[in-house]
Amino acid sequence: MSTSPSISTAAPNRGVSSFTLKVVAIVGMTFNHFCYIFFPYLPTEVLCVLFGFGGLTFPIMAFLLVEGYHHTSNTKRYASRLLVFALVSQVPYGLFLSHDLNVLFTLLIGLGILYLYDTMESRTGFWLVAASLTAVSALCDWGILGPLMILMMRVIPDRRQRVILPLLLPILGDGLPALSNYLAAFDLELLPPVLYPLLGCTATIPLLLAYNGSRGHPMKWLFYAYYPAHILVLGLAKGLLLSDWTLGF
Repeated sequence: MSTSPSISTAAPNRGVSSFTLKVVAIVGMTFNHFCYIFFPYLPTEVLCVLFGFGGLTFPIMAFLLVEGYHHTSNTKRYASRLLVFALVSQVPYGLFLSHDLNVLFTLLIGLGILYLYDTMESRTGFWLVAASLTAVSALCDWGILGPLMILMMRVIPDRRQRVILPLLLPILGDGLPALSNYLAAFDLELLPPVLYPLLGCTATIPLLLAYNGSRGHPMKWLFYAYYPAHILVLGLAKGLLLSDWTLGF
């Protein structure tokens, strides 16, 4: 369990709860993976809307991981459960989306880095191990940006900056190059990758700043269980309805 203060910035009786954030993340990941799996069959305008909303998902998941780490009474049990869901999720993820490791592995690496940050006495040793784990995350969904965002949400002192600064990584690192490519070609098909970070990640900032630190309706591990389940359903739907068993784009 972390001794750092909660990342919440809103008053307890106002703002949004973790339950609300999880619902938004579930909708966002569903839209995002629907786009990836059915990409060849969707008009660009639909891709723009759904990808834009999908950009909300990982920042919320990273944020909630930091909150979960802060509140958990047993980090190792938390990590073991996350590992189980990551392993289970890899089956539908590998069949229908990508040969990379799924985002739950990214979160697991981030959780490990948080734990080491609070437990390792040697700062030099910590940064060496953290750098190695971050390098491994290049094999995962969201790559090295994922653990970096998670660590920033833990170590930055100012609560508002803990939300804003990590989100600048995908906004500036992914969004601006994608925008440059779009403007150079002015091809509408290049717009969805622009909206994912520039619209989705940017829209996450006010949502996370409105977090009031409350749990809301308990969802327990349903949030993580939904991840492999919806990928499996979407992948099977494409295969059975369209006779297309290829990976998403």
